Amino acid sequence: MHAGSRILLIICTIGIIALGSVTQVWAFEAEDLPFGFGPEGWQAGLGLSQETIRSLGLFGYEKTGIGGYLTLPGMSEEPSSWFAGHKQVFMGNIGYKLELFAGNTKRPIFSTFMTSVDPHVGAYGEVSRMYGQVGHGIAGTAQLFVNELEQFEYSISPYIQFTRQGIWRFSVSLGSAFGLGMSYAESSERIMLDIMLVNEGLSFHVLFSLTELPVKLGVGMTRDQMQAFVRYQF
Repeated sequence: MHAGSRILLIICTIGIIALGSVTQVWAFEAEDLPFGFGPEGWQAGLGLSQETIRSLGLFGYEKTGIGGYLTLPGMSEEPSSWFAGHKQVFMGNIGYKLELFAGNTKRPIFSTFMTSVDPHVGAYGEVSRMYGQVGHGIAGTAQLFVNELEQFEYSISPYIQFTRQGIWRFSVSLGSAFGLGMSYAESSERIMLDIMLVNEGLSFHVLFSLTELPVKLGVGMTRDQMQAFVRYQF
């Protein structure tokens, strides 16, 4: 087994253990077939996800879930993967989210925009507060790369958001890189948009969910690279 494969196996094992600490349910509710084109050429694989929702009083809810994917890029012998477990709570006008993840691709935007990086483990957290249709919050990401340099990256992103025919969010990213971001999610999440200007340049991603078919379509641009994917849920 190649060294990269061994590292990936260790990372996936750590990820599964982390997921188990986040949720007690292991039965997968949704399976999908991601197929796309990106920096590593054509790639296809399998995605799995599970989420439970329970009420917290009259004005609150809690979401707990696990999910991820495994694909094989056409231009690489190493598989690409990303696994995560999350817990999201919203009570009244205050909410928070915690996500633990592991893999050898970047944390996906919306669904499956895959950019290969060194194997890593990390966490994403978010705290928000809403005042009617206006809100603010702060999100943070920290990840440790399992390589010879053991690189560590982090970002802290304060943001404001508005609810008007969907959720509009404007953010500033501070930490390992500086960036400005804007995202939009339609109320039914049929259309989602993310634009980010960071040190490396402009990135743009958009996701379309077809209501008449169990299919999601995504297109995106990161630096000088284009990505596109189709996810068929069954």
